[in-house]
Amino acid sequence: MLKESEINIQSIRNQSMEVHHHPDLHHKKKNFKEYFLEFLMIFLAVTLGFFAESIREHLVEKAKEKEYMKEIVENLKYDTIRCRANAKRNVLLLKGMDSLRNELKQAIKGNINANALYYFSFQYTGKGSQAAFNTATITELKNSGSLRLIENKKIVAGIADYYERKIVATQSLVPDAQDVHKISEEFFSLLDLNDLVQSYDSISSQTYQNSYNYQELLQHHPELHLMTTDPVEFERFYTWTSEYEMALKNYNFWLKYTGNAAGKLITDIQKEYN
Repeated sequence: MLKESEINIQSIRNQSMEVHHHPDLHHKKKNFKEYFLEFLMIFLAVTLGFFAESIREHLVEKAKEKEYMKEIVENLKYDTIRCRANAKRNVLLLKGMDSLRNELKQAIKGNINANALYYFSFQYTGKGSQAAFNTATITELKNSGSLRLIENKKIVAGIADYYERKIVATQSLVPDAQDVHKISEEFFSLLDLNDLVQSYDSISSQTYQNSYNYQELLQHHPELHLMTTDPVEFERFYTWTSEYEMALKNYNFWLKYTGNAAGKLITDIQKEYN
């Protein structure tokens, strides 16, 4: 027989089982319309988020594009100034070289003016001015792959034509004065021009100009000494000077041409980007 305590425990267990209910297995199921609406809301939220992020990235890229174009314009402005300034200096050199050729013609005939030959040769030969172009921004655009940000294909083509053709062509046409320098060494001596040599002591980091007054060569007394007066050598000097002068004129044409191209590209970019 069960003891009284065991009977009480069994009774409590029976009561617990009586009050325990199984979960409702007959709750209402969602229909297709409700599932579709939930899917549609999630889809719209994801899509709107995607479009919002795309718009944000587009705005960021447009801002970068415009900033790059500002920097390109500043580089181009630098180029136009350099092309204009160097071309102007070269025009002055060309005038002096023309005078040198006239003196060489006279020397070939036997009418030698040594002081004038020293002056025009020292002052005007082998000093052609070369333009240094600013390619900082285009280099950054290429290295970073940011050229893709420029949507206007006409602007892209204009930039490519300027940097890959015009500048390259101009730089390849820088005249070489080595031959003129080499032949001039056969004519001119610095033995009596110690003051010219010492004038280069004035060159410093602030100014790359020597203090010598080349006009003094024209009045030098006694007349400066030429190491050769051979008419054949004078004619050879004339030929090399003429070839250098032609090369400098050709280079100067490209300086002006490239400078004008930079100006036009500035106008096109400013028009496109307001």
